[in-house]
Amino acid sequence: METKQNVIIAVDGSKCCLSALQQYSEELMESNHHVVAVLVGERTDVAFSAIGPLDKSLVKALIEAEEQKISEKISRVKACMDECKIKGEIIRAFGEPGPAILDKAKELKASFIVTGSRGLGKLRKTLLGSVSSYLLHHAHIPIVVCKMPS
Repeated sequence: METKQNVIIAVDGSKCCLSALQQYSEELMESNHHVVAVLVGERTDVAFSAIGPLDKSLVKALIEAEEQKISEKISRVKACMDECKIKGEIIRAFGEPGPAILDKAKELKASFIVTGSRGLGKLRKTLLGSVSSYLLHHAHIPIVVCKMPS
């Protein structure tokens, strides 16, 4: 009997991550893999003390709008996983994407991590950062970076 291997796939609901899921299913997927798609939640930090008291209904509306966006991302990832016949689950993590993904990989004793790459230019990558670059430089397990097909 084959030993189950946890595989982390970093997802954000983008075309790039959906392409990485598809490439994983076509090139890497094995019957003993259990995929854990990790979506790092995006929550806006509101500094109440800096801007004064806020209307509670406004804060609630902002949070609900963000939760709706995250739900839509999860739906896109789930549909792609189903279409590609990827067995696994989608979980949310919080914080900076790179460290949060590595924390989940360590916690789940993942065998490797799959991530997409948007192919940002050097200037944009320097300014915006790159999750795939962070993972490549800080992970202690193999990283597979899937480029978007041309």
